Amino acid sequence: MRCFIYIAIAAAAAVLFISCNGRENGEIHKILTQWDNLLEKNPDAISDSLNTIKPQTLSRENRAYYNLLKTISDDKTYFEFTSDSLINRVVDYYHLHEPYSNNYIRALTYKGIVRTRMGVTDSTVYEPLKKADHIFHTQKNPDPATGYILHYFMGNTHYYNGNFELAGKYFQESLHNAKLKNDSLHIFDAYLAIYWNEMRQTDFDAGKKYVDTLSLFFDKIPDKNHLILNAQSVYYEATKEFEKALECDKKLLTLTKSQKEDIDFSSLYFAVSDRYNTLNQLDSAMFYGQIALENIVDEANKGNYLLYENVANIAEKQQNYLLANTYRQKAFDLYEKSVKDRLNTQVMELEKKYDLSEAENIALRSQQNTLIIAIIALFLAMLATILIMLNVKNRREAKIKLMQLEHEAETRAIETKLLEEEANKRDWLIQLYGHISNRLTSLQENFNTLSQRYVSSHPKIYENMHNILHTAESDLREMPKNLIPDENTFSLYTNLSIEAAELFNANEKIMLMLLICKADNRQISTFMNTSIESIRARKSQLKKKLTENGIDTTQFFNF
Repeated sequence: MRCFIYIAIAAAAAVLFISCNGRENGEIHKILTQWDNLLEKNPDAISDSLNTIKPQTLSRENRAYYNLLKTISDDKTYFEFTSDSLINRVVDYYHLHEPYSNNYIRALTYKGIVRTRMGVTDSTVYEPLKKADHIFHTQKNPDPATGYILHYFMGNTHYYNGNFELAGKYFQESLHNAKLKNDSLHIFDAYLAIYWNEMRQTDFDAGKKYVDTLSLFFDKIPDKNHLILNAQSVYYEATKEFEKALECDKKLLTLTKSQKEDIDFSSLYFAVSDRYNTLNQLDSAMFYGQIALENIVDEANKGNYLLYENVANIAEKQQNYLLANTYRQKAFDLYEKSVKDRLNTQVMELEKKYDLSEAENIALRSQQNTLIIAIIALFLAMLATILIMLNVKNRREAKIKLMQLEHEAETRAIETKLLEEEANKRDWLIQLYGHISNRLTSLQENFNTLSQRYVSSHPKIYENMHNILHTAESDLREMPKNLIPDENTFSLYTNLSIEAAELFNANEKIMLMLLICKADNRQISTFMNTSIESIRARKSQLKKKLTENGIDTTQFFNF
């Protein structure tokens, strides 16, 4: 009873723990969902909030969700990714547990994004994106927010690989999803991506259409004004409307000055200087060119030689060759340094690619080894299963066979016991019959002795006694006829088949049954009302007949 109480208490505690743990996991999931909804607008705050949680304490489902949000917030806060192991674990979880969920699509999308941020440029970037796209289009009500980021990044991937037609297709899909969610910021970003894609294809008519569309967002999204002005400047430059391009550059310079972020103004002044140079307004070009040099912040920037070369070209047009030579020499020195840096960078990139290739080869070999081990383990498991099944089958068959043998042994024991009982009965009956026959013989002998004494004086008594003896003798002669056995009884007693029984007549059958009951010659002669010599002759003939028909005689003549 006490043991039962302990078990009941332990079970109740386990149920309580599971229920409490389940409620806690449910609360955490709600919090993660709330943070997910705020992630787009406040990635920095959500990133800080995520850092307050220890993922090791979460359930597998919540940990996967947490890691997905962590990856997205890191991307939006410009985290420098060096590994894709975290997002890979997220993808693996959703692949096994929620293979058609929106979170699985997001995980696949950010798997491609993370690998791009790491500098990977092979097909391992595009494969998860394509898989996510396939699952996205199988959903009845796909999430537009997921569709936007997925197709925007797929478009970017094709754009940077020069596949502008495919890039345009995915950018249009991204725009469609942005409109479905009615997000003006994402709509603007999609239009801007489509604009740059059309400009790269030198389709200026489509460029004009989209730059005008972008212009409608001016001051509606203040943070995007500089992107609009830059797009306008590039379009006007491409269509050789240099004065309009210069006007846009000046507005961009003025707008940038009012921003609080750290901005490289040297590139902006360089753009204005280049526009004045194109318009052959050399004084203004020289003025802004020198301001560009004064605003160089990063002396190690590889593009700085372009700023000095620009001033050298303007000075040369002004026929100020001494100044032109001074700046050109400076430009040459910086260019030479940038070439060396680029070569070093290329060597480093080659080494990284080589290391990456080696890592991929190692990973492939590891996967192959794992696959081989898995196949061998599966084969061994199947072999073990087959051996176990065969062993169980053999044991079952052996058990059944043993049971059959035991049953047969029991049956034989019962039959032996019955036969022994029958034999005992037969022996007793033979003994009884022998006793009766001996008494009858003795009676007959006594009767004959008495008859000699009284035959003359009592003739009638002798006649009656003689009739009685004659009747008894007649009854003895008729007894074998009355006791002739049927075929089944004869076969049961003699163990001879019904076909073998047909070989013998009635007297032979009775004699065989008496022999099987171990009756001696005297008993047989009395039973069959004949002499012992006749019985011996009949037995000899009967044995010969049995031998001629191939019947074993030992059971009849073994005594």
